[in-house]
Amino acid sequence: MKLTITIFILFLTSIFGNSNSDIKIFTDKHFPPFNMEIDGKLTGLSVDILDAMLKKMNSNQSIKDALISTWSRAYALTQLKKNSVLLSTSKSSSREGLFKWVGPMFSSSIGLIALKKNNIKIKKISDINKYKIGVVLKDIGATKLYENNVSRKNMNYSKGVKAPIFSFKKLELGKIDLFSYSILPAFYEAKNNGFDINKYEVVYTFKKEKVYFAFNKQTDDKIINQWQKALDDIKKDGSFDKILKKYNV
Repeated sequence: MKLTITIFILFLTSIFGNSNSDIKIFTDKHFPPFNMEIDGKLTGLSVDILDAMLKKMNSNQSIKDALISTWSRAYALTQLKKNSVLLSTSKSSSREGLFKWVGPMFSSSIGLIALKKNNIKIKKISDINKYKIGVVLKDIGATKLYENNVSRKNMNYSKGVKAPIFSFKKLELGKIDLFSYSILPAFYEAKNNGFDINKYEVVYTFKKEKVYFAFNKQTDDKIINQWQKALDDIKKDGSFDKILKKYNV
């Protein structure tokens, strides 16, 4: 009888249990207000959404299980490791086939930022080739340039946890003319690091991209479906909207 009960419990666990319990969660902490660290704690819009989803799935995992790295490393590791997820990622045409996707969560504007005093005007994509452009390695700002056939010889790459700040410093020093990045995180990060954001402007905006959780392509579809259902459920019960309002999105 005890053996029968044990087998039955294991059967139920296999169906309803934590199929996501072995998911490796990769993220960075320098993409405010989506992923950021405050007082040593990982927080932000995407982080809060993930937290609500894990609770909805009755997962044994929590935000504390997230593996924090540089963006470029987190992006690369997610592509290499089965059953891993990247928090969070803009889904563009060239990235679509690289991952399995859960979402969307919200939209993000990607644009070209310049110093106002330089009076840079971008009327068409080809105009971008006149300038030196700062990008963050593996970031959507670089991806949008690739997709629009902007010359890579004009791109100046930064990487590491302070890559966006390095790019603002390069703008100040005249080493680059434009910085291609997600607009909200760019200005958020610059302001928090002492830059006068009133000195800057967005001179070109690419098509908005929706932001998703990006999973390694070998991840079981059952896990993808479970996470998608959790996201859909928190949208239905109102907790998703509360998170968006918290961050004024």
